[in-house]
Amino acid sequence: IHDEIFRNFEKAKNPEWRLALAKKYGVEAALTDEKTKELVKKIIETGKEYEKTSERYPYGIRSTPTIIINNRMIIGTLPYAHLKAIIESLLSEQEKPASGETNFLENWVETRKIKK
Repeated sequence: IHDEIFRNFEKAKNPEWRLALAKKYGVEAALTDEKTKELVKKIIETGKEYEKTSERYPYGIRSTPTIIINNRMIIGTLPYAHLKAIIESLLSEQEKPASGETNFLENWVETRKIKK
């Protein structure tokens, strides 16, 4: 049901379309069930937990997974090839590191040989 709603996002705004979808999956009772309505409301209001995040990032984080790389937000699950292309593009925008250095945070350990 979830995937069908997101594939038909505009149609899903129509109560008649939602009723037809509920009938298709045999869950018509969910449309009037108070517990289900409360759960949906709770899910929708989950974004309130991210108010502090949205002060720092004007668009806020409203879904998971969300990745922030170089102050750019990547929302949702992406295929590996897409994510790799995005990261490579962001790295190419930066100044090139000096020989032997890297742009990754993991390289925090001193790698130069210590003189004895």
